[in-house]
Amino acid sequence: MKTVGRRVSLGRVGLVMLAVALAVAAPAGQPSQAPPQPPPQPQRPVFGARIDIVTVDVVVTDRQGKPVTDLKPEDFEITENRKPQTIDSFKLIEIDDSIDVDPARNREIRSLQDQERELVRDDVRVIVIYLDDYHTRLGNSMAIRGRLAQFVRDLNPRDLVALMTPLTSTAALTFSRNHDATARQILQFTGRKYDYTPKHPAEEIYFYLTPEQIEQLRNQIVTTGLEGLAVHLGSLRDARKSVVWVSEGLITSIPPGARTTGLMGGSGGAMAPPQTLQQQMQVAGAVQPQSISSQMDLLDQMKRIFMAASRSNTSFYPLDPRGLAASEFSIADKVSYEADRDALQQSMDILRILATNTDGRAIVNANDPTPALQQMLRDSSAYYLLGYTSTEAPRDGKFHQIDVKVRRRDVDVRHRAGYWAYSPEDVARASRPSFSRPVEVERAFDAIADAPGAAIRSWWTAARRTDGRTDVTLVWESLRPAGPPGRAAAASAPAMVTVTATSPAGDVVYRGRAARVEDPGGRVAGRVTFPASPGTLVLQLSAETADGDRLDATTRDVVVPDLSGADPLVTTPQVFRVRTARDVQQLKAASDPLPTTARQFTRTERLFVRFRVYLPGGATPAPVLRLMNRNGEVMSTVPVVVDPVRGVEAEVGLGGIPPGDYLLEAAASDAPDAPKVLVAFKVTG
Repeated sequence: MKTVGRRVSLGRVGLVMLAVALAVAAPAGQPSQAPPQPPPQPQRPVFGARIDIVTVDVVVTDRQGKPVTDLKPEDFEITENRKPQTIDSFKLIEIDDSIDVDPARNREIRSLQDQERELVRDDVRVIVIYLDDYHTRLGNSMAIRGRLAQFVRDLNPRDLVALMTPLTSTAALTFSRNHDATARQILQFTGRKYDYTPKHPAEEIYFYLTPEQIEQLRNQIVTTGLEGLAVHLGSLRDARKSVVWVSEGLITSIPPGARTTGLMGGSGGAMAPPQTLQQQMQVAGAVQPQSISSQMDLLDQMKRIFMAASRSNTSFYPLDPRGLAASEFSIADKVSYEADRDALQQSMDILRILATNTDGRAIVNANDPTPALQQMLRDSSAYYLLGYTSTEAPRDGKFHQIDVKVRRRDVDVRHRAGYWAYSPEDVARASRPSFSRPVEVERAFDAIADAPGAAIRSWWTAARRTDGRTDVTLVWESLRPAGPPGRAAAASAPAMVTVTATSPAGDVVYRGRAARVEDPGGRVAGRVTFPASPGTLVLQLSAETADGDRLDATTRDVVVPDLSGADPLVTTPQVFRVRTARDVQQLKAASDPLPTTARQFTRTERLFVRFRVYLPGGATPAPVLRLMNRNGEVMSTVPVVVDPVRGVEAEVGLGGIPPGDYLLEAAASDAPDAPKVLVAFKVTG
């Protein structure tokens, strides 16, 4: 691809563009002399309940690098745009890893309530590891995942860790203290940079795009994902959050001769020459991007991450899995030396710019990232949290410089250089009442989000027993494709799930294995049914291979209904994937068919739904099944059939609705206050 005019690297453009936003955090005792080196990594301010309240993290260390933890509010001076500010709040956050952790205080996260309670603790470090498989080559992912997994295993038992990938929704972000399980998920990290083989239904659009367009799409997915992650973390707590972005960085274009695999690259062939590529992009309706404008677009996307991180108190630590990198492309790529050098520099510039503007540290050119990751932990282990009400009351959407000094000699002070103020549009938007979906709708969509790296997906329902208890039926299904029989498949695919059901007090209600059952569709799935008393139940699921090795462990809280009471109740619907009328007849003829746990379907499929309604006195039910949009608004009523043996049955056609998110509402009757259950699902093209 040709570039008209003088070549401008992303690093130069980005640093010039952001120079106004970067200030130097000077050591105390040197107020009039700026240090000769680039600014150390300061700390972030974040807006609290009112938009004029600014919170600043300040790290103070002595000349040996040890934290200074005996300072008082009067020892600090804060200025915003060189105007003194009054400290309204002051707090020392200190985490001592040398102190033994009380297991009773730092229990495993078993529910969303546990997660919310633990995340707000000041003595807990919150870490998200973003595994960017879109921008990591396969070999580099295999090289880094072992070191990263060991780092996670060595974390303090109090630390909370979550994993995320480009296609992971923040709604599916779950934190865990089971560092061994998290490490095992990291060991499954598989990079696919320049590999365009669709691995997810959302990636089927690759069939209609060129490599250049696919890379731009991937860049957008990752940048919007990082921005959304920062916003989400800001809603969890005010204290510092750390994000390890495992990535080789972003580039705005693919140089001619770069080898790709998958759709456009075939079996590793080189890309088409520039002229052919240009023709292909014109056919696809795209405009050949100019180098500088593409760089500026990418930097504009990065700026949104900076703003979100500043407002949410989130620091990014980009980790380059290439280690000490000398080139971006291999000798097998027919890329010129100049293009190779520029691509490498551009990708590293992105990593450094993100770290500098979010008070993190770029972990680049390091074959062993462990020391830098340990420094990340120290950054979150001892700092002062200072809050003030800005006298500027800014509404200009601009960057506001912050300077913090300490009235003590021989100490180093690090803090964020400033923050991005809200614009008048932001304030107006925040002041307007915004639409929010009902809580039950949000929970329904949260329930269908798969945790990153999970080996199985599970679903459960309940049925009445004659002894007053309730039968709990749990179905699991593998999220990993079943390979050909053999040792490799046996070592990676789940063959059974160990189920442990306990009361909130820890009493064991059931413990056993849900072995795999034969499925006509060839799914790797299983089922188990056990009795339980009504009330809250903690389900611990451990996916295992045929050899007994554990692949995954999850915990979820469920509320077992009292189906023998006087109140009407609706059970969680079973959903079956069908295509033809013959499939429906086979389902009805089967004695105990296995429902699907999947909640993503294509428009060529149909849903066969089955649920039960329990009414007092054995009254005849008049159930209702409604199709709703993603906001919980009724679109149509689905005809149902009440069978005295099988319960309520219905068929839902998907061919007439556009791709998107939907809900099924199973209600005991059409009365407004009738008990109901929501099931969320997605429809693809």
